Amino acid sequence: MTQTTPPLDARLKRVLRFMPAPVGIVTSFDPDSGQPVGLAMSALMPVTLDPPAMAICVNRSGSAHDAMIRAGRFCINLLQPGQDGHVVPFADPAARDARFTQDDWRRHVHHAHEGVWFIDGAPAAIFCTIRERVGFGTHDLLVGEVDDLLTSGSDDILGWANGALCRPAPLS
Repeated sequence: MTQTTPPLDARLKRVLRFMPAPVGIVTSFDPDSGQPVGLAMSALMPVTLDPPAMAICVNRSGSAHDAMIRAGRFCINLLQPGQDGHVVPFADPAARDARFTQDDWRRHVHHAHEGVWFIDGAPAAIFCTIRERVGFGTHDLLVGEVDDLLTSGSDDILGWANGALCRPAPLS
């Protein structure tokens, strides 16, 4: 009896499921309607400190993609324990009506990011203007220059590993 090896994408997906990453709610808005848009993601990372920049990877078929591109800006909201209730409405399309309903959502008033929603009290709300867009496969890699940053002072952020939310912690 011969064993068949699963396809490469299935094997990679399994590996990525166990690879720890920060998790955040990335928000923007539709410039035509002014309505907020967002998605939960772990495909986010720092790029440079000079200039300060972050990168996110957004599926082109996702509901927030087009509005985010047209708005030209986004906010990465890192979460802390106790804010995990924000994840499901942005990760599960069936819970979409619960997006932006918690009472800690605020609308930014900074001139470059007016209209971008953020979570008040999040460990970090990182506001970015899209400077580069690179398409690859089904996704766009968006490099955003950091224009503003709000922090709560907490460094206890939620992560994603082993297919679930987690709290990354030092080994010792």
